[in-house]
Amino acid sequence: VQLGENVLRDSPDIIDVMNHDLTSCLSVLPASVGWLVKRTHIWVNRTYAYGNIHAPTVVSHSTAHHFPGWLLWVQDKAEKEASIEIYNSVEYLNLRLHYNGCGLMLHELCHIIHQTTLPGGLSNMLVIEMHKIAKESDKYSRVLRRDWALNEVDTDVAYCTLNHKEFFAEISVSYLSDFYYDVDGTGTVDMAKCSPPFVSPVVLGRMQQKHHIRNNGKSLVEWRDLTKFGRGLPHCNKFFPFTKGQLRRYDPRVYKCFSKLWQYIESWEDMDRRCKCKIGCI
Repeated sequence: VQLGENVLRDSPDIIDVMNHDLTSCLSVLPASVGWLVKRTHIWVNRTYAYGNIHAPTVVSHSTAHHFPGWLLWVQDKAEKEASIEIYNSVEYLNLRLHYNGCGLMLHELCHIIHQTTLPGGLSNMLVIEMHKIAKESDKYSRVLRRDWALNEVDTDVAYCTLNHKEFFAEISVSYLSDFYYDVDGTGTVDMAKCSPPFVSPVVLGRMQQKHHIRNNGKSLVEWRDLTKFGRGLPHCNKFFPFTKGQLRRYDPRVYKCFSKLWQYIESWEDMDRRCKCKIGCI
């Protein structure tokens, strides 16, 4: 992990949080990709902008750099290829809470895993075909998203529909979330029933405000204010399906496909690690 200027000043918890998220990712990912995760470079910025110096484009999301082309176009370092970049450390600390922790980092790592381990890499035909089928099924055209909980509108087009790369990363985050069994069979449209606990202060603030308006400040039974959960809370996805069990019930065909993909990943042999081990033994 490489920290940019002012990251520690404005995000003093970033090292502890990154350590937690990466450790949690390793705990849910198969051992076969452990060395891949550990050797993936992560660049962390406080802010990031590119383009015209007088009207720069400012970005604040996180991303996986697959190829050097875009990096060279924005006059950045080509060595960032096959790495992950957090463009805004403060934003990362906020957004990760909608995944209850490591889910956001897991999403980016799944991009690297997609590119590195699957036959054909990012052009893997099973992923491309299943993305097309899922998109045409209309199952993902309107799903719950946890960061919009208690807004007037809490549904959106699922991010997994954007392209086949985001499809693999997003569905993998759900597939690897095998923790919240109490919400696995609770439907698809009622956020209060089917979402894992919320820990984002933004959402919890809406909950408090909504409860005050509806019943003079008393907590509603169906909404679970679980601020007592800290960093140890298991991850989930931001978009529905939030968990592995929900994915299994909601879209059995996609679930079966991802079971096959992750079985392949579990059996994948990391040739880079194998080569390093041979060198170390000489």
